[in-house]
Amino acid sequence: MPAGDSDEAIWNAFLHEIEWLYGQMNRPLRAVFTPVFVLFELKTIVLCLRSCAAQQRAEIDRLLRHSLLAGRLQAALRQEAEVRGGVAAMAEAFGPLMGDVRTLEDAYAGGGIRGFETRLVHGYLGSLAAARLHPAIAAFFVAFIDLRNLMTLYKHLRWGIDDPAAFIAGGSLERPRLRQASASQDPASLDALVRGVAGRAAPPLAASEGALETVLLGSMALNLHKSAAEGEPPALILDYAWRVYVHARNLAVLLHAGGLEAGLLDRELIA
Repeated sequence: MPAGDSDEAIWNAFLHEIEWLYGQMNRPLRAVFTPVFVLFELKTIVLCLRSCAAQQRAEIDRLLRHSLLAGRLQAALRQEAEVRGGVAAMAEAFGPLMGDVRTLEDAYAGGGIRGFETRLVHGYLGSLAAARLHPAIAAFFVAFIDLRNLMTLYKHLRWGIDDPAAFIAGGSLERPRLRQASASQDPASLDALVRGVAGRAAPPLAASEGALETVLLGSMALNLHKSAAEGEPPALILDYAWRVYVHARNLAVLLHAGGLEAGLLDRELIA
């Protein structure tokens, strides 16, 4: 995957790889991986909405060139002249998963595109808790939900906030424990939780969010690689897809690194 000069270019290259991967699969395997593909496409939706806000229509076309989103969703993202219209179209498609088609529009009204993104990802991951998934896919989402919940806890502790509803169901870390850690505002609780998931303590709260994300994403990559060594096809494919995702994430970090010194940059990149 070549380096890009924007988040959109980097993600477009990632989508090109995922489109190729999708093309190698038969129909049953595509069905197994649909939840993973949808997860990746949530970022495509957000980047398209950001491009819409910036009136960069060419970026939307480039992002959707290799997208696996349904045709009607692609059409909405291409055709809507304003972000609010795109949000409404996505709310109609994803709202039923969250039990209320208004929840995404309310999130956008209250928090802009970032608020919409948070609610979209939270709602989608939460909807998978009751889904019947292939064991390898289910384990992947348990780990990914743990990652999201630990990043949320980090933000709560770093900025002295507490939002019990922010934690997602379906991870290996029970939400009451996460809520208690958030309410206590004790960094040691984050260290213990991260150590349980990743085998090491969390970086200091004074470090960037990216440093903790690097620890957690790297742990996921290591576990997926170990599962792939057992040779089961879905695990092998997940390992490949995650390595491509990690590479895209590293390129994005480098794109935004600016004058970040080498030592700090090393903590942000996933091996």
